[in-house]
Amino acid sequence: MPSVLWLPYDASSLARLGVDGEAVSGLVERGLPADCKRMFVRASGRELEVRDLPQGRAAFLGAFEDGVNTYWLLIDSGEVWMARGYEGDGDQQYGLVNYSVAGLQNVLEVWEAFTCSGKSDADDDYEDYVEDVLERARQSDPKVFEDDEAWWSRVFEEVELGALVPEEA
Repeated sequence: MPSVLWLPYDASSLARLGVDGEAVSGLVERGLPADCKRMFVRASGRELEVRDLPQGRAAFLGAFEDGVNTYWLLIDSGEVWMARGYEGDGDQQYGLVNYSVAGLQNVLEVWEAFTCSGKSDADDDYEDYVEDVLERARQSDPKVFEDDEAWWSRVFEEVELGALVPEEA
């Protein structure tokens, strides 16, 4: 049973940044998880911090558990990008994570349900369960899964290979 706390973002802060459209409604109405099983972790001290990425002006949304790989909302397009590596070290790389905030919300919902499922690879139906999880993940933002090297493609490849498994109940 999912147990992650989802928190909305502040509408006036988003408006001041120039964020509009579906990104605002998704972030204000539903928000994003405070900590989605370490895959996405909000950092209140940096929330909506603005920075220029090579792809455009972006607002900080959260980070992977390592705090090094960070999720950014491109203000003009509403896409979610990841900055991989430490800022300012010259080796930072950028990759599209989701085409929209809704896509990010959907895939995090799939991740949350998977990690909280209580399933075990010892269960008779585990392989079928994983296939269902993979299909739900692909449907969460189909276009992003077209790239086998994209963030979510790689995460769910590790689910398929058994490297990432649900948490023990």
